[in-house]
Amino acid sequence: MKKIILLLMVCSFSVFADDKAVVGSDATEALEQVTSEVTSELITVERAEELGLNRATTYEVFSTVSVDNLEHNIAERVKESKVPFYSVEFNEATQSDSNYRAEVTEYFSKVE
Repeated sequence: MKKIILLLMVCSFSVFADDKAVVGSDATEALEQVTSEVTSELITVERAEELGLNRATTYEVFSTVSVDNLEHNIAERVKESKVPFYSVEFNEATQSDSNYRAEVTEYFSKVE
């Protein structure tokens, strides 16, 4: 199981992971920091489907330093792309890879 959790913008959550993964309040704080730095709207994957949004791209962001550095890296990537919507899913660090990792999916509005 690669992915631990889908971050939900409205709900609180608990996460079970090893000590190198982004967990609990660290993930919540990281998410709050990212949303304060970018103009794009953070949404869940389910919400993107409800709105009929088109996926622009999905990429992995990582940091070998800390959760704070990971949140900075996510914010920088999202600011550069200037998409209207994005979602973030934090991934569990493995034994061989102790990086802090997140998968970011960017969306653009429904094309009619």
